[in-house]
Amino acid sequence: MSDTSASADAAATAWHGQEGDPIVVLAHDWNGRLPWIDEFAARLAAEGFRVAVPDFFDGRTATGDAEAGALLRERLADLPGALHLVSEAIGEARALGSAHAAVVGFSMGASIALAYAAQGSLDAVVAYYGSARGGVTPRVPILFQLAETDDWSGVESPEALQSRLAGEGFDGVELLHHEGAVHGFQNAQIEQRFHADASAAAWETTLAFLREHLQRVE
Repeated sequence: MSDTSASADAAATAWHGQEGDPIVVLAHDWNGRLPWIDEFAARLAAEGFRVAVPDFFDGRTATGDAEAGALLRERLADLPGALHLVSEAIGEARALGSAHAAVVGFSMGASIALAYAAQGSLDAVVAYYGSARGGVTPRVPILFQLAETDDWSGVESPEALQSRLAGEGFDGVELLHHEGAVHGFQNAQIEQRFHADASAAAWETTLAFLREHLQRVE
Protein backbone atom coordinates (compact mmCIF):
# COMPACT_ATOMS: atom_id res chain seq x y z
CA MET A 1 0.00 0.00 0.00
CA SER A 2 1.42 3.37 -0.97
CA ASP A 3 0.21 6.92 -0.81
CA THR A 4 0.89 10.31 -2.29
CA SER A 5 -0.12 13.39 -0.33
CA ALA A 6 0.30 17.14 -0.55
CA SER A 7 0.06 20.13 1.75
CA ALA A 8 0.37 23.78 0.72
CA ASP A 9 1.89 24.73 4.07
CA ALA A 10 4.44 21.94 3.78
CA ALA A 11 5.79 23.31 0.49
CA ALA A 12 7.76 26.13 2.11
CA THR A 13 11.39 25.66 3.09
CA ALA A 14 11.62 24.60 6.75
CA TRP A 15 14.27 26.29 8.89
CA HIS A 16 16.05 25.04 12.00
CA GLY A 17 18.77 26.53 14.20
CA GLN A 18 20.18 29.96 14.82
CA GLU A 19 20.68 32.66 12.20
CA GLY A 20 24.35 33.19 11.47
CA ASP A 21 25.44 29.62 12.15
CA PRO A 22 26.97 27.73 9.20
CA ILE A 23 24.22 26.82 6.74
CA VAL A 24 23.45 23.22 5.80
CA VAL A 25 20.77 22.57 3.18
CA LEU A 26 19.19 19.11 3.37
CA ALA A 27 18.02 17.81 -0.01
CA HIS A 28 15.44 15.04 0.39
CA ASP A 29 15.07 11.81 -1.59
CA TRP A 30 12.36 10.74 -4.05
CA ASN A 31 9.88 10.11 -1.24
CA GLY A 32 9.65 13.84 -0.50
CA ARG A 33 10.06 15.76 2.71
CA LEU A 34 8.96 13.14 5.21
CA PRO A 35 9.28 13.65 9.00
CA TRP A 36 12.65 11.90 9.32
CA ILE A 37 14.48 14.63 7.41
CA ASP A 38 13.16 17.41 9.63
CA GLU A 39 14.23 15.32 12.62
CA PHE A 40 17.70 15.07 11.02
CA ALA A 41 17.66 18.85 10.58
CA ALA A 42 16.76 19.43 14.22
CA ARG A 43 19.68 17.24 15.30
CA LEU A 44 22.07 19.24 13.12
CA ALA A 45 20.69 22.50 14.47
CA ALA A 46 21.39 21.30 18.01
CA GLU A 47 25.04 20.87 16.94
CA GLY A 48 25.39 24.52 15.92
CA PHE A 49 24.21 24.61 12.31
CA ARG A 50 21.56 26.69 10.56
CA VAL A 51 19.60 24.13 8.58
CA ALA A 52 17.24 24.60 5.63
CA VAL A 53 15.01 21.83 4.28
CA PRO A 54 13.51 22.82 0.91
CA ASP A 55 10.59 20.87 -0.48
CA PHE A 56 11.33 19.88 -4.08
CA PHE A 57 7.87 18.34 -4.57
CA ASP A 58 5.63 21.24 -3.48
CA GLY A 59 4.35 19.44 -0.41
CA ARG A 60 3.81 16.04 -2.04
CA THR A 61 5.20 12.84 -0.57
CA ALA A 62 5.11 9.20 -1.67
CA THR A 63 5.92 6.00 0.18
CA GLY A 64 5.61 3.68 -2.83
CA ASP A 65 8.32 3.37 -5.47
CA ALA A 66 6.01 3.93 -8.46
CA GLU A 67 4.65 7.22 -7.13
CA ALA A 68 8.10 8.29 -5.89
CA GLY A 69 9.58 7.52 -9.30
CA ALA A 70 7.04 9.77 -10.98
CA LEU A 71 7.94 12.61 -8.60
CA LEU A 72 11.63 12.01 -9.26
CA ARG A 73 11.22 12.21 -13.03
CA GLU A 74 9.20 15.39 -12.70
CA ARG A 75 11.86 17.02 -10.52
CA LEU A 76 14.82 15.97 -12.67
CA ALA A 77 13.05 17.38 -15.72
CA ASP A 78 13.45 20.76 -14.02
CA LEU A 79 16.79 20.42 -12.26
CA PRO A 80 17.48 24.18 -12.54
CA GLY A 81 14.36 24.76 -10.46
CA ALA A 82 15.72 22.51 -7.72
CA LEU A 83 19.08 24.28 -7.80
CA HIS A 84 17.27 27.60 -7.50
CA LEU A 85 15.61 26.45 -4.26
CA VAL A 86 19.00 25.49 -2.85
CA SER A 87 20.49 28.80 -3.95
CA GLU A 88 17.64 30.76 -2.37
CA ALA A 89 18.12 29.01 0.97
CA ILE A 90 21.89 29.53 1.00
CA GLY A 91 21.53 33.13 -0.11
CA GLU A 92 19.05 33.87 2.66
CA ALA A 93 21.30 32.28 5.28
CA ARG A 94 24.40 34.10 4.02
CA ALA A 95 22.54 37.41 4.15
CA LEU A 96 21.91 36.71 7.84
CA GLY A 97 25.54 35.91 8.63
CA SER A 98 26.20 32.29 7.65
CA ALA A 99 29.78 32.33 6.37
CA HIS A 100 30.08 28.66 5.38
CA ALA A 101 27.69 26.40 3.48
CA ALA A 102 27.14 22.74 2.68
CA VAL A 103 24.46 20.58 1.12
CA VAL A 104 23.62 17.13 2.46
CA GLY A 105 21.64 15.20 -0.13
CA PHE A 106 19.88 11.84 -0.08
CA SER A 107 19.64 9.81 -3.33
CA MET A 108 17.88 12.29 -5.65
CA GLY A 109 19.01 15.01 -3.27
CA ALA A 110 22.63 13.86 -3.60
CA SER A 111 22.45 14.48 -7.35
CA ILE A 112 21.02 17.93 -6.66
CA ALA A 113 23.77 18.62 -4.11
CA LEU A 114 26.56 17.59 -6.48
CA ALA A 115 25.09 19.59 -9.36
CA TYR A 116 24.89 22.65 -7.13
CA ALA A 117 28.45 22.13 -5.89
CA ALA A 118 29.69 22.14 -9.49
CA GLN A 119 28.61 25.78 -9.65
CA GLY A 120 30.87 26.69 -6.73
CA SER A 121 29.95 28.58 -3.55
CA LEU A 122 29.92 25.52 -1.26
CA ASP A 123 32.39 24.37 1.36
CA ALA A 124 31.33 20.71 1.40
CA VAL A 125 28.83 18.09 0.22
CA VAL A 126 27.62 14.92 1.91
CA ALA A 127 26.00 12.56 -0.61
CA TYR A 128 23.93 9.71 0.79
CA TYR A 129 23.52 6.79 -1.67
CA GLY A 130 23.40 9.06 -4.69
CA SER A 131 25.85 10.38 -7.27
CA ALA A 132 26.39 12.90 -10.03
CA ARG A 133 24.44 13.13 -13.27
CA GLY A 134 25.67 14.56 -16.53
CA GLY A 135 29.39 14.52 -15.80
CA VAL A 136 29.38 17.52 -13.47
CA THR A 137 32.65 18.45 -11.77
CA PRO A 138 32.11 19.42 -8.12
CA ARG A 139 35.50 20.54 -6.75
CA VAL A 140 34.56 20.73 -3.09
CA PRO A 141 35.19 18.18 -0.32
CA ILE A 142 32.66 15.37 -0.77
CA LEU A 143 31.75 12.59 1.66
CA PHE A 144 29.74 9.74 0.13
CA GLN A 145 27.63 7.71 2.57
CA LEU A 146 26.90 4.53 0.63
CA ALA A 147 25.06 1.25 0.95
CA GLU A 148 27.07 -1.95 0.92
CA THR A 149 26.23 -2.33 -2.79
CA ASP A 150 24.09 -0.22 -5.13
CA ASP A 151 22.98 0.13 -8.74
CA TRP A 152 24.52 3.12 -10.53
CA SER A 153 22.97 2.61 -13.98
CA GLY A 154 22.15 5.98 -15.51
CA VAL A 155 24.52 7.96 -13.28
CA GLU A 156 28.26 8.20 -12.72
CA SER A 157 29.13 5.95 -9.76
CA PRO A 158 30.81 7.55 -6.74
CA GLU A 159 33.90 5.44 -7.46
CA ALA A 160 34.01 6.70 -11.04
CA LEU A 161 33.55 10.30 -9.92
CA GLN A 162 36.32 9.91 -7.34
CA SER A 163 38.63 8.45 -9.98
CA ARG A 164 37.79 11.13 -12.56
CA LEU A 165 38.38 13.99 -10.15
CA ALA A 166 41.60 12.39 -8.90
CA GLY A 167 42.79 12.25 -12.51
CA GLU A 168 42.12 15.97 -12.72
CA GLY A 169 44.18 16.63 -9.59
CA PHE A 170 41.39 16.83 -7.00
CA ASP A 171 41.53 14.29 -4.18
CA GLY A 172 38.84 15.61 -1.84
CA VAL A 173 36.36 12.75 -2.32
CA GLU A 174 35.83 10.19 0.45
CA LEU A 175 33.69 7.04 0.14
CA LEU A 176 32.18 5.19 3.10
CA HIS A 177 30.28 1.92 2.53
CA HIS A 178 27.98 0.68 5.30
CA GLU A 179 27.87 -3.09 5.68
CA GLY A 180 24.41 -4.61 5.41
CA ALA A 181 22.76 -1.34 4.35
CA VAL A 182 20.73 -0.86 1.19
CA HIS A 183 19.90 2.24 -0.85
CA GLY A 184 17.74 4.51 1.29
CA PHE A 185 19.08 3.35 4.65
CA GLN A 186 18.64 6.78 6.30
CA ASN A 187 14.92 7.14 5.56
CA ALA A 188 13.16 6.02 8.73
CA GLN A 189 9.72 6.20 7.10
CA ILE A 190 10.59 3.43 4.61
CA GLU A 191 10.95 0.49 6.99
CA GLN A 192 12.18 -2.02 4.44
CA ARG A 193 15.16 0.22 3.62
CA PHE A 194 15.98 1.87 6.94
CA HIS A 195 19.08 0.49 8.68
CA ALA A 196 19.55 1.77 12.23
CA ASP A 197 23.23 0.87 12.56
CA ALA A 198 24.17 2.39 9.20
CA SER A 199 22.11 5.47 9.98
CA ALA A 200 23.88 5.97 13.31
CA ALA A 201 27.35 5.44 11.84
CA ALA A 202 26.65 7.77 8.94
CA TRP A 203 25.36 10.44 11.32
CA GLU A 204 28.60 10.44 13.30
CA THR A 205 30.84 10.73 10.23
CA THR A 206 28.57 13.30 8.60
CA LEU A 207 28.63 15.45 11.72
CA ALA A 208 32.43 15.23 11.99
CA PHE A 209 32.79 16.12 8.29
CA LEU A 210 30.50 19.15 8.56
CA ARG A 211 32.27 20.35 11.68
CA GLU A 212 35.63 20.09 9.93
CA HIS A 213 34.58 22.07 6.88
CA LEU A 214 31.96 24.50 8.20
CA GLN A 215 32.80 25.23 11.83
CA ARG A 216 36.50 25.88 11.36
CA VAL A 217 38.02 28.96 12.95
CA GLU A 218 39.15 31.56 10.41
